[in-house]
Amino acid sequence: MKYYRWADKGEGRKIGKIGNYCLYERVVTEESCEETNVSPKVERYGTFKFVYGPSAGGLLESVKFDITTDGERIFDINGVPYKIRKIKVAGLSWEDALLRIERINAPFSASHAIAFLLAIEDAMNIEPDYQAQLKRIALLELERIRNHLFVIARLTEAASLSVPTYHLLYLTERINRLIGKLCGHRYFFGVNYINRVDCNFEKLFEILDIVKEFRAIFEGLLESRIFIDRLQGNGVLRDKDSIGPAARAAGLDYDARLELNILPYKEIGFKIVKAEDADAFGRFLVRGYEIIESSKILIELTDLIKDGNNTSTKGYEATNHEGEGLARVESPSGDLAYYVKVKEGKVASAQLLSPSSVNIKSFMKSVKGTIFTDFQFNWESFGIWISEIGVILE
Repeated sequence: MKYYRWADKGEGRKIGKIGNYCLYERVVTEESCEETNVSPKVERYGTFKFVYGPSAGGLLESVKFDITTDGERIFDINGVPYKIRKIKVAGLSWEDALLRIERINAPFSASHAIAFLLAIEDAMNIEPDYQAQLKRIALLELERIRNHLFVIARLTEAASLSVPTYHLLYLTERINRLIGKLCGHRYFFGVNYINRVDCNFEKLFEILDIVKEFRAIFEGLLESRIFIDRLQGNGVLRDKDSIGPAARAAGLDYDARLELNILPYKEIGFKIVKAEDADAFGRFLVRGYEIIESSKILIELTDLIKDGNNTSTKGYEATNHEGEGLARVESPSGDLAYYVKVKEGKVASAQLLSPSSVNIKSFMKSVKGTIFTDFQFNWESFGIWISEIGVILE
């Protein structure tokens, strides 16, 4: 593994549990990867327990929350994604395994596919193609803009701000159509390969018009006290085990784009976006300003990506390769990693660390002490996808 090494104990920032191991910035350990700093349960007179979900207004996906409350304030919470999906990848070629990997969570398809392929390339000791890496950055940043637009739309919907909600959803659809125009599929299905991305980026500059419209909405939301009041002080989280926008909203320099050299972000002038509020408002600010920063990256890439569409190779024949590889990317909601073993050119095993599996624990830490009417704002600010959590790769 060129990007990571095995160690007896963790070093640097802890990312989370991947299979039976604990992943840190640069090392993998076999130590326990239990969460730290978990808030203790608080008992109060007159409290009772009730179940929120699995089918409830405001929740897009099925998840059950056991909540202890006095009718308004949340004293304790336990969220359990009860749906488990077992996905077989062992014994498959990387191409066949990728068909399943990229469909684990369609909104994060590029993040899953690219992290998996980077791990495969690491295991097979394949030298990265620079143009392919630039194109992968383009996919990740397009996916980031799309997801952040959607998360902010969910936040405005919770505040019953119909005009910005529908405008943001309209912009999300425009991003989907732009991705479809560039890559032939609005969720990037079937465009990622080893050292190859089948997209034509000639019209990538069209992202400017979308982000220009977003900036006008964003500036309007920053002037809306009705909206901001529902976010400020809601779900405060200052936790060294947090990731993604949740960590950066607390002023932490946590970002795989800066920590690793797997993708050449540092060469294109990428700048990390942070806030200090550590609450739902801070997470909203980070996502909003990251949309703008991601658009700058994409415009930079229009000059760096030399070939519009590389169709000179079809996959990568590997019949005798053996090895293990681990790669991590910065998905829209934080660190996403794959650890793979390859034997005789096929996937022997694969393990996943999804950002949502970390963020749901962060959310439950942040929600204690808040009131129930603020629940949805806090929940949406983390950008959690339940579909990623209950996944077991076999």
